[in-house]
This record gives sequence, structure tokens and C-alpha cells, in this order.
Amino acid sequence: MSSSHTAARVFVTSLLLVPIYDVGAQQEVGTVQGRVTRAGGPVPSAQLVIVGSTVGTVTDADGRFRIFRVPVGAQQVRAQRIGYQAMTLPVVVQANQVADLTFDLKEAVAALDAVVVTGTAGAARLREVGNSISQIDVSKQIDRPSSVDALLQAQAPGMTVMSSSGQPGSASQIRLRGNVSVAMSNQPLIYIDGVRTRSDPYRKNVSGGESDNRSNNDVQSPLNDINPSDIDRIEIIKGAAATTLYGTEANAGVIQIFTKRGASGSPQWQLNADHGFAKLQPFAPAPAEFAYLDPWLKSGVRQKYDLSVRGGGRDDGYFVAGLLEDNKGVLPNDHETRESLRGNFSFAGFKGLQIQWNNFITHSATQTTPTGNNSHGLTLNVYRGANNFFGSADPEVISRVLTFDVRSMIDRFTSGLTFTYAPTANWSNRFTIGYDMTENELRSVRPFGFPPQPLGRMSDVMNRSRILSTDLVSTYNIEQLLRVSGLRLSLSGGAQTVTVDEHTLDGLADQFPGPSTPTLSSGAIRQSFESAMKVINGGLFGQALFNFRERYFVTLGMRVDGNSAFGSDFGLQRYPKASLSYVISDESFWPKRFGTLKLRGAYGQAGRAPGAFDAVRTWDPIGWGSLPAYLPLNVGNPVLGPERTAETEIGFDYSAFDGRFNADFTHFRQLTKDALFPVQQAPSLGFQNSQLRNGGTIENSGIELTVRGTPFERGSYKWDLGVNVAKSANKAVDLGGAPSFSLGGQGWIMEGQPIPVIRGVYLTNPDEIGNPITEADHIFGPNLPTLTISPSTTIELPHGIVFSARGEYQHGGYIFDSGSEGAQSRGITVWPTCIATNAEIAAGRGSQLTAFDRQYCIVANFKSGSTIYPTDFFKVREMSLRFGMPKALLPGATSASLTFSARNWIRWLNSDFKMFDPEMMANDGALARVRSMNEQYPAPAIFTTSLKVNF
Repeated sequence: MSSSHTAARVFVTSLLLVPIYDVGAQQEVGTVQGRVTRAGGPVPSAQLVIVGSTVGTVTDADGRFRIFRVPVGAQQVRAQRIGYQAMTLPVVVQANQVADLTFDLKEAVAALDAVVVTGTAGAARLREVGNSISQIDVSKQIDRPSSVDALLQAQAPGMTVMSSSGQPGSASQIRLRGNVSVAMSNQPLIYIDGVRTRSDPYRKNVSGGESDNRSNNDVQSPLNDINPSDIDRIEIIKGAAATTLYGTEANAGVIQIFTKRGASGSPQWQLNADHGFAKLQPFAPAPAEFAYLDPWLKSGVRQKYDLSVRGGGRDDGYFVAGLLEDNKGVLPNDHETRESLRGNFSFAGFKGLQIQWNNFITHSATQTTPTGNNSHGLTLNVYRGANNFFGSADPEVISRVLTFDVRSMIDRFTSGLTFTYAPTANWSNRFTIGYDMTENELRSVRPFGFPPQPLGRMSDVMNRSRILSTDLVSTYNIEQLLRVSGLRLSLSGGAQTVTVDEHTLDGLADQFPGPSTPTLSSGAIRQSFESAMKVINGGLFGQALFNFRERYFVTLGMRVDGNSAFGSDFGLQRYPKASLSYVISDESFWPKRFGTLKLRGAYGQAGRAPGAFDAVRTWDPIGWGSLPAYLPLNVGNPVLGPERTAETEIGFDYSAFDGRFNADFTHFRQLTKDALFPVQQAPSLGFQNSQLRNGGTIENSGIELTVRGTPFERGSYKWDLGVNVAKSANKAVDLGGAPSFSLGGQGWIMEGQPIPVIRGVYLTNPDEIGNPITEADHIFGPNLPTLTISPSTTIELPHGIVFSARGEYQHGGYIFDSGSEGAQSRGITVWPTCIATNAEIAAGRGSQLTAFDRQYCIVANFKSGSTIYPTDFFKVREMSLRFGMPKALLPGATSASLTFSARNWIRWLNSDFKMFDPEMMANDGALARVRSMNEQYPAPAIFTTSLKVNF
């Protein structure tokens, strides 16, 4: 039995054994109940708290709440929710009595009293925070996104989320303010309910003893293990000015997901049922719009069902949710299933102590079609027609590759236990211990009789990843400092540890004796591989927040880190931070009709540690005939340390017209020093691999703007408009003495150029009738977009009718089309971009061809590195229409709705983009350091009908 199944048994058994406490408070108490609304409609998941205490709850789907054990006497109750202005109401609580309150919140993006926790020492109000924090209120999503990756797309300025392929579960590449590293991962850290979880995609389905191309050539996303329906909100911090308290691993930013919690009161059930399909759109020039994939394409039927319940009593709350999901892809073998269970429980029976226990377990199974730059796969052989590795374009012949069985099974268990203890009103403590465990089996089988490998081959890779994290924060508030009226001080300190432990067993078998079901033991030739890695990071931090008159806020902090991946001669690292927030609109001279304005600025440093073995000299144990032997592997570096990113932010948050207009602006500049670059070694040293060294400098800068407005609101009619704009640039300021070097995919690292820059062959006279004139080693531009614009709109009508749409425009990036280069350099006449040109040549009209046609479609003229396109595009990421359903149709339901949605359906591509899709990626998928394209296929449009019922 796998450890994940054991974890599941422990989880379920623990739920059955949890005792129900009834700890009577020593003081007299009462109850506060009521409803939180917006214009008469419910506000679910709003947080209610008795001011000055830890007593509180959240609202249910109908906006109702009940707070037990409220001390008698005059109290203040605060209601708050992302996207709304916080509201505080007085109430008088009597012993053993129930007091009623109703909150009618107003929407406001710049809700300065909203509470955030990501990047702060404990919880903090937005008015106190000097750096930008993007928040996504999932309850306001009209549609039900197919994955968390899809949920994040076009949601925050400075965040790009780009898909890799059309395969089920495919991981997206996520960048916050661009690339800050050349050698290390640029994916942001992921936290779920305060627990550190896996951030990078799962490994590729290929054995270490196999050609790297022989698989489906994509990777899966750990984010997509999570059911979007379980998410309450998401907080995003994008740079070192905000991530200092995360230390050595956070210079690429942090995304924290908060799942739903229990609510006091009777059980509230919610059922979601989704049905839909995925449909691939044309991605090649006519007449071969699907590059000859038509016989294999289908509409991939998708279905998802989840059921949740939340509720609670005087001292406890619960949220339990289960999911069943079954998605078929657009190619014959593409199929994904997932089952998951979430249980979030809270308990507050002891005075001043709250306990939150969050648990999640999931199992997914994915089968994918072999694709990419794979001579044993479907797409490469289809795209190249009769010039493929079968020498035939006959679909029956090519379909024989579909016996290549590529599967991935993922078992994941995540658990976090958080204790919040406030012995006094001024002193609070929070301790979180988290565990994220994943077991991923990657199985790949080419059976006996498989045409390119007649005797068969199979591999089975078992990868286990465990992340154990602890987080301790203690905050003490001094209500009046140095006897200065209105001057307050919050002192915070704490510690974090993160231990990442990975272990991989890899078996490869060749040449089966017959057509029976193969196993690793049935191969005539067997190989095995094993790897293990453990990295420990630990840090201490301290922070002081000065608050003067609730409008001037100064924060000073420091984090000190050690990491097991540092070189033996390298010491601890210090990461300082400082920020300023000034709510100028609270000044007496500020006209109230001008709205609210917060000015902010922040400086901070964060890092990124090297790989587990980069600092260590290692040797590769291989056999020399029948004798054991070693070969030099990694030269090591005893003074190797982390990359250090220092960032400065300035900006403002503005709200006017009673919250109907909101704008946030940020300018940032990042400077990454001690950047890690590979330095080639002299061959005489015996180490063929390059040595990783600190020494480079990378600069990122840009602006981010969010504007939200309500042009019209009257009764049940409302129209919201919004736009996110981000403009950025980065470059390698200094390579630390290293020469320019290639990362593959025509991506280069060069001083003074973007990270990475696309360099290749440039055609100077594409539209002239005549021979091509080319320029070698031309600098095209950055690989990533430099400008993104994401408009959105929502229209609310009577009877619960809501229409929403969100789009994304990207500009400024370039990408290399390796698939087209491979075909055109071989003179493959059926390649879609050259069909018309080859017809002209066959008709004897070759002298009338443009330089472009002659360069790209005549083998004698073709030059490697010339198929480079600008990646400008616009896509409607989401378009949804929701209808409220009459309660009479569903007896017993408190509310119900039906939603029709389409994702990535409408698109525009730059006319210079010849084939495929600008969001496609080559064989390594989201793990690649350079975005390039080969024989993959794009992500399809997804159409969904969703039924949501509350009862």
C-alpha cells in the first residue's frame, strides 16, 4: 500500500476520532447573528470578528452568520470581504441572549481595512501595507474555471499565466514581473492556507535512460490538483519588496491560496455539476488548418461534480467537499480523471485559542497521446505527411503509434494545522505546521510489435516528494508608544523552516519475449536508476510596524536565512525590508468628495537558493565493462550562495465616487545580484559540466495599473468595467565575466539584452520579389511579453442574470518555431506554411516568389534559426452568462443558477505568426527556460454548462 493511501486512512480515521469539546467560558456570554448583504443580495464567505478578540465566523452561501460566546456588554462587530469596504457596527450583548445585526457592504477595490496575510508578519490591514498585493475574490467568478491555472489567467497586472499544450492537466508557465533567474526556477512559491506546497510542475514522463523526446513531452501542474470550487480567495505578491519574510526562496514572488472555512449555523450544502467539451481551433494556414490532424481530432467531453457542506456550532466550524472529475482531450488517448476530498475544521473552545485544521487528499490518473518532437509520437508523424518516420501519410499506418501508452498517476495529501493564541488583546501568536506529500507514478509502454521499436520498451518512474514546513509568528501591539498620542507600535518576530525531500526510482526494460502484458521484469535488457535529494531552509525574522494616527505607517524588518544548498564556505544571509504607507485622504485638508488615496513605497530583498548539489563536487558511478568506476560530474563551488533580488516599489491606491471608481498604480525596479550563471570549465580539469557561480546582475523594471469602475448602477441593473495594464523590461546587466551563452530554442543570455533574448536569422526583404537577403545573429527581442492589457466587464440584470467577460492582450515577445524549422529544412512539401508556395513552384511560377517564400520553402535557401515570430495575441480568456433559477424548479433549494461559459474561444494572432499558437511550448513544457515551439498542439477552447445549487 502506498504512503498516500495510508495517509488517506489516517485522515479519515482522525476525523472519526476528533473529540467534541464543550469548554464553558468563565464569563457570561451571548450570541450575535445576522446577515451580510450587498444591495440586498447575499455576501458569502464574509469574515465577522468581535473587535479586539479572536472570536468570529464567516457567512454562509446566503450571507448569514452566527457568532457564539461573545462576551456580554457593548461590543463592536466588523464585517469584511475582499472587494468590499469593511464595516463595523455596535451591538450590546446580553447573557444567554441573541443580538441581531445586518451589514450592507459597499464594493471597493481599494478597501483599506481589508485584511491580508501573505507577505506580512501575521494579518495586516491594507492601509498598513507599503507594497502592492493583488487579491482574487473567487466568489465573484461568474464561471467555474476548469483549473487553477485558468482561474489565474488575466487576473492581476504583472502576472502572466501561459499554457503549454492542449493535453489534459498541462502545466502553465507562471511569471510574476518576468524572469529573475537564468539557472533556477522562475515559478513563484505556492502556499495553501499557510502551508508551503510544491511550486514547480511535476517531472516529465520519461526515464533517465531513455531519449528525452520519447514521451508525451509535457508536464503536469500541481496547482491543478486543487478544486477551484474549494477556493475562497487568492493573494499574490510579485517581488522582493513584498517577499522578504519568505527569505532565500521567494525572489520570484508568492501565490497563496485560501480555501473555504466553516461557518457557524446549520449545515449549508452546495452542489456543482459541470458538463462541457473541449474543441481544438485551427492553428495552421488553410487548407491544412489542423495540420492534417483532422482524422484524429474529437470534441473532448468534460464533466465535473462536487458537493460541499459547511456549518458549525458554538465553538467549531467545518467545510467538507468532495470532487469527481472526468475530462477527455481532443486526441484519441487524452483522458484525465480526478477524485479529491477536502476537510477544513476549526475549533475555538478555549479562551483566546483557535485551532484550524485543513486537509486535502486527491488521486488523479492521466493518459496522454505521445506528441511533441517525438518520432514515436502522433503529431510529428502527422504534420510531416509522407515524409514522416513511417514514410506514409495513411492514417491507419500512423495510428499504430497510439499503442504507445503514456500514463501518470498522482496521489497527493496536504495537511496543515494552525494554532492562533491571543492571551491578551494586544498579544497574538500563530503557529502553522504543514505537510505536502506527492507520489507520482509515470508509466510509459511501447508494447511488443510497436512499429518503431518492434521488441517493445517500457519505463516506470516513481517520484515521491515531501515538503514539511513550520511557521511561527508572534505579534505584540503597544497601543501608545513613548506617551505620544496616536503613536502605536506592533512588534513581530518568528521563524520558518522548510524541508523538501525527493526520492525517485526509475526502471527501464527493453526487448520483450512476446505480446503479453509487459512488466519491468519481462525485458531482456533492464536498467535501473535512483536519485534522492533533501534541502532544508530555515530563517528567523523580526519586524516593527509604527502606526501614527491610523494614516502614517512605517514598517522595518529583517530576515536571516541558512540553507543546506549553500556552499560549505558560505554563511547566513540577511534580507532587510522597509515600507511606508500614507493614507493622505484621512488628513483634514483632504476634501471627502475626492475619495480615498493611499500613497505607498517599499524596499525589500529576497533570494533564490541554488540546486541541492550545485555547491558539491559529485561523481557519476558508472560501470567500466564489468568493473565499477566513477566519472567526474559536477565540479562544485564551496562559496556558492543564493541569488539576491533587491526591489523598490512606489505606488498608490485610489477610490472615489463612493467606491464606484478605483485605481491602483505601482512602479517597480528589481536588481538581482549574485545571479547564478553556468561557467564552462577547462576540459583538462576532467569535469565536462559547467560550474555554477554567483556573479551576474539582472535588472527588471516596469509599471502596473489596475482601474475598476461602475459606469452605471440603478436597482438591479449594474455595469462594471475594468482593465489591468503591465509594462515591463528586463536585461542582463552583467554576466560576471562569462561569455554570452545559449539556453536552447534560440534563447540567449547576453549582456545588455533581455533574459532570455531571441537571436537568429533575420530576413530583411520578406515582401520583395527576388532572392532572400538575411542578417545572421540578429537580435529579435525578449522571449516574454513586455506589455499585457487585460480588460474585463460584468453586466448584472434583474432575475439573477449576469454576463461577464475577461480578455488578455500580450505584446513584445518572440518565439522560435522549432517544428517548422525541422520540416522546412528537410524540404517537407506538405508543411502547411509552404503548401501554396510549393504549388507555385510546381506550376513553374517560382520566379514570382517573394524573398520570404524562397527563404522558408526552398531547402537550398533555408537557414537554421530563421523561423522566429512575434507572439502578439489577444484572447478572450473567459466569457460567461449566468441565470438565476426559480426556487420552484428545485424544491428545497435556497438558491440555484445555471451558467454557460467559454474559455479561450475568441482570439486574434499577429499576422506574422505563421503556425501553431504563441502559448505553446516545446518538449519540456512549463519547465523550459526558453519558450519555443515544436510538434505539440495548442490548448483547446473549453465550453461548459454549470449548475450550482445551494440548499
